[in-house]
Amino acid sequence: MRTAFDRARRALNFLELHQLDPSPAHFEFALAVICAPGSKLSEAVALYTDGGLRLTAAAVHMLVERYLSPPRGQTLDRRERTVARQAQELGTLTTDAHHLAEALGRDMGAFVAQSGGEQDNLPGAATDFVVRLSDAERELAALRSEVVLLRDNIVPMPLPEDTGRDDLTQALNRSGARGLMERADESGAGHVVLAFSVDALEAINDRYGRAVGDNILNAFAATLHQAFDDEELIRWSGNEFLFIIRELPASAARLRTEQALASFAARRLRLRGSGEPIGTVTASAGMAVGHPGAQEQSLILARSHAALAAGRGGNQLEG
Repeated sequence: MRTAFDRARRALNFLELHQLDPSPAHFEFALAVICAPGSKLSEAVALYTDGGLRLTAAAVHMLVERYLSPPRGQTLDRRERTVARQAQELGTLTTDAHHLAEALGRDMGAFVAQSGGEQDNLPGAATDFVVRLSDAERELAALRSEVVLLRDNIVPMPLPEDTGRDDLTQALNRSGARGLMERADESGAGHVVLAFSVDALEAINDRYGRAVGDNILNAFAATLHQAFDDEELIRWSGNEFLFIIRELPASAARLRTEQALASFAARRLRLRGSGEPIGTVTASAGMAVGHPGAQEQSLILARSHAALAAGRGGNQLEG
């Protein structure tokens, strides 16, 4: 018991150190970090916070998604098994109820026979019971048919085909970027990782709706495509884009990044249909220069720099 209290105190101290809200999700994350100091999650946290950086809520969400969340296929499979089990239990229940109704019906039939087989000879309560029993049997039969249909229709839905591209922006998604990342690590050369995100996107979604937010993400991706027309853009998560650059000096990558941020901030975005101006929308960027074989560390560092730039007001490059 004392050990459990010690872990809880250490988890709360961890959250206080990083100024994170002590929500159940954050507390569970903190426990996962302090209880497994040699895990990949703990190593990623140590790298992320190198130099005194604090974790942000967005960084925690990213780390949980990457190191603690089960694969989507496992989650779907677990849900399908749960629904199938519940349907089977419901089917068993309706079968038992049907058998019970049949038994009661037989008993009532014997009672009717003993009464001379005449409906008029039955007490009023018994007559009402016969009617309700007949209705219940019909309802149970219909319910049983529905349960059988439900059980037969619980077939795992095939996952949509992964083309390696994000549907919205046509940037590479994570699976599509896997080969690019492997080649960068195997090339034996240094690399530059650039991470980008649109500033205050959640506020834009809250005010105008997610469709407008998607349009802004699409416009931002188009700006990045123009600035780095010879590089593959990666949509790493909802509001996170990456470049992994091998054949461009860090100074040139920095210059292009600054130009892309300035170009995006200068765009005059408007609502489709009404033409109402949205106002200035900016983006943040993070940069990390890595050595051969250290791409994952560079990626984490670039993303942390981008989060830091956003936290400092946005429309700037860190790293």
